[in-house]
Amino acid sequence: MLKIKLRIGVLCIILLSMIGTTQAKEDVRLLRYPDINNNLIAFVYAGDIWTVNSKGGDATRLTSHMGMELFPKISPDGQWIAFSGEYSGSRQVYVMPATGGTPKQLTYYNSVGMMPPRGGFDNVVLDWTPDSKSILVRMNRTAFGERNGKYFKVGIDGGMEEELQIPEGGFGVFSPDAKKMCFAPVSREFRTWKRYKGGRAADLWIYDLENDQSERITKFVGSDQIPSWYKNAIYFASDRDLKLNIYKYDVDSKELTQMTHHKNFDVMWPSGENGQLAYENGGHIYKLNLETGKEERVVVNINFDNPNTLPFYKNVKDFIENWTVSPSGKRALFDARGDIFSVPAKNGATINLTQTQGVREMSPAWSPNGKYISYYSDATGEYEVYLLENKEGAKAKQITKGSSSWMYQPQWTKDSKYLLFFDRSLKLKLLSVESGEIKVVDKAERNEIRDFSVSPDSDWIAYVKDSSNGQGAIWVYQISTGNKYALTNDTFSDSSPVFSKDGNFIFFFSNRDFNLDFSSFEFNYLYNNATRIYAMALKADGPKLFPLKNDVEEYKEEVKEEAPKSKKKGKTESKEEKKLKVKIDFDGINNRITAFPLSSGNYSALEATKDGILYRTGGSLHHYILKKEKNEVILESVSSY
Repeated sequence: MLKIKLRIGVLCIILLSMIGTTQAKEDVRLLRYPDINNNLIAFVYAGDIWTVNSKGGDATRLTSHMGMELFPKISPDGQWIAFSGEYSGSRQVYVMPATGGTPKQLTYYNSVGMMPPRGGFDNVVLDWTPDSKSILVRMNRTAFGERNGKYFKVGIDGGMEEELQIPEGGFGVFSPDAKKMCFAPVSREFRTWKRYKGGRAADLWIYDLENDQSERITKFVGSDQIPSWYKNAIYFASDRDLKLNIYKYDVDSKELTQMTHHKNFDVMWPSGENGQLAYENGGHIYKLNLETGKEERVVVNINFDNPNTLPFYKNVKDFIENWTVSPSGKRALFDARGDIFSVPAKNGATINLTQTQGVREMSPAWSPNGKYISYYSDATGEYEVYLLENKEGAKAKQITKGSSSWMYQPQWTKDSKYLLFFDRSLKLKLLSVESGEIKVVDKAERNEIRDFSVSPDSDWIAYVKDSSNGQGAIWVYQISTGNKYALTNDTFSDSSPVFSKDGNFIFFFSNRDFNLDFSSFEFNYLYNNATRIYAMALKADGPKLFPLKNDVEEYKEEVKEEAPKSKKKGKTESKEEKKLKVKIDFDGINNRITAFPLSSGNYSALEATKDGILYRTGGSLHHYILKKEKNEVILESVSSY
């Protein structure tokens, strides 16, 4: 195992560095949770609450505590700002004058503490009552888990909070008379899934707080969320045109109208009073006049000694994400904090190969011939494949153009001519390094194609694609012809296909063992540890992986010694090395599947070696040697290799 220390100081500026200079503080971005009332906009920047005139200009900082202050809401009368803060060591609800001043704590119930980013926050301030006397707060006090919340009213003059009837919900607001609420029963505002249409996709409902009656007002399969109520219309964010935009729902006519048409970024956190909405889009704040439908971007200037914009030195050894080893094993590549590093196994210096500021390079891969290093870079604004020749002074070359989705683990073909990768367009793609041409190997219909490997002759790609019933099946694609074939069907769940080094087999995992066991807790049966390692013979007349053995007693007859024959002079015939060529006989191939003599269990990370296979089980790295039929542990406590 390599013991690597990246003893190098890398000049790093984090995301906020885009506003690090004096000039960049004009018209800043990264502004969140805006709220507007008349001529005042309150928002969050760098974990503090700021205000700015609705026409834009220099912002005023209202909070400076080391904890985060979030979700500012301006009271209808414009006198107060309610928000969530961490002054007391836990997240609580506070109120302060709209012009600034000492915050007043309104809640004292213990918050649930820090949650994963997709879980959001406890004690989220949502709205005010029309008389500016009470605040609507979503508090995580349900029996359904710490990420679930329900609604309470909190008075600004103190006293116990009042629990509302709705048992669970996400973001919501009062009607203009506070007799009703519009809310999303499901909270997923903090989840960054794009174009999500699953079980947590939110709809909007109206709840009559006086008569305890509810009405569902949207039925879109995507997300309808974060409502605001003005006069007799409800305004909310929806991704009906693939990006979140503001839509208007007329309560009387039930008609739906699209109000904004942003194409590049989602509309986030819309909120406002008195006929206006403020929202975030691409880090900027926009305001929308609900009477006229006119939208306008608000230019905000930030001026303060933000320590996060100062450049600093950072040791990046604890920020490694992806890695690969050179063909000879003399060097390794690491991506860390947006750069690609070449690190020697023994002798030499660590080299930063990219050294790009404000650009992220990741997922390095070394071509098998050692000539090229490939990686992904977002220098153009989208992730593209770049190629760097392995020589001093070489400059990276962009290979792909027009990409629009996240890319996964790249894999070179053995002849170093192609790069294989999968992206979030659900396509497994083959990139010609020389021409830049991209061919689609296959497209996933259900789950991503993340299991794939290349044959030793660089002509076949083995991969797993889910069948219609969700079971993974092994497919192969021939690069020379562009044809693809299914090797297994939807009977079992197959995974991790890899070619043997001699090209005679495909090794893979499959759930084909039915180990019936009785549950210790419930009166039923279950099947555990169904996975075993299998080999599929690719040729009908190919060699046997585990030939039958038969011990016999041999009798040897005496052989008379003969005089040695004289050697003929002449040229000795040399054995011509036949070039490896993988052949697949598809007929009856499922009848040529053999199980390794290993027990069923939990296996992962299958790889082929010259003499057998490597795999992980029980946290250990194992090596199975075919000729010896011997299984040995290489290393304990291995997560990847």
